[in-house]
Amino acid sequence: MSNYSQTVVLAALAELSDKSNKDLRAPQYGATRAFNDYKKDLIMNYDDFKNVRVKSDLQTKQIDYLIRDSQSVGSSRSASLTGAMGDSLRDTLTFVTYTREWTMSDDNARNNTQGEVRRMLNNIRNARLDIGAEIESDAVTKLEAYKNTVQGDRDLGTWSNYTSYIANAQATEYYNYMATEMRTLDYNGLLQEVHTANGNALINKQLAQGAGNSENMQYQYPDFEFYTSNSITNLSDAFCTSYVFEQGAVGLLDWIPGKNREGLVNHADFDFTSMADPFGIFDSFAVAIQKKVQDSSSAGSTDIGGNTQDAVWLYEMSIDVAFYIPTITTGKLVNKYALTSA
Repeated sequence: MSNYSQTVVLAALAELSDKSNKDLRAPQYGATRAFNDYKKDLIMNYDDFKNVRVKSDLQTKQIDYLIRDSQSVGSSRSASLTGAMGDSLRDTLTFVTYTREWTMSDDNARNNTQGEVRRMLNNIRNARLDIGAEIESDAVTKLEAYKNTVQGDRDLGTWSNYTSYIANAQATEYYNYMATEMRTLDYNGLLQEVHTANGNALINKQLAQGAGNSENMQYQYPDFEFYTSNSITNLSDAFCTSYVFEQGAVGLLDWIPGKNREGLVNHADFDFTSMADPFGIFDSFAVAIQKKVQDSSSAGSTDIGGNTQDAVWLYEMSIDVAFYIPTITTGKLVNKYALTSA
């Protein structure tokens, strides 16, 4: 046969750079970060507290704290005192376990353009993305469950469905009104605010209106720390939706089993270890590794382009997370806001 037909190049192979691979892009995880950022301010002796479970996975995690105790104020001094003792609460943390598995095959790696290291990094990132999506969704659910149902003296917006709606005509005052109403509720510290993506358009525009512009709009932002979450469902009649709370009012506890933290290897066909969070949010993730031999050929139960005697490694990434918002005697710590769309 002529014309070198047997050796024609039928495929041109190149590699997409990691920087340009936008299929693996990560969201901002704004609600998760808001819970995580001040967890050590919310929970005293945080590190010692979380590591108690190294000794026993069965220990219940509880948090004690003092609460407001309102008593009547007298108008004269008494010869017989009968003052109240005060009050306190104990909250029990509820942990949720998040796990994600993947498999690495020696035979499959030998027959693939993607090397073992790159495939492993890809599997780790995909696992972290999947776990992150679940945790972020649960963080938003927690904020929604603990939103304030008491309007109080707030009157700069319209109160509906436990949400303070600010009219779109007052869009330039959205965060000013929000901060003012939070002061009305006696939250006088710095504020954390988690919003839908549209909120960024409002923030970016107004942050650009500084002292050199006809109207300086930057005055309303020093009190805020902003977070974006794509897991928040924007209210149907809103331009953007927000959850706001005083800095350090919410937190979380992330935990992994003691055998992973300490490292336990060569136990039967399992190894237990840990790894740093690839996204730098949590303290660490637990990793379990199971090693086995399987038939990876077309005749085997798992056809992944291998041989009848394939070495495989099965991985599990996991973490336990408990979101925590303390209970208060009047209202709740999280307040929901929305800027109307028209």
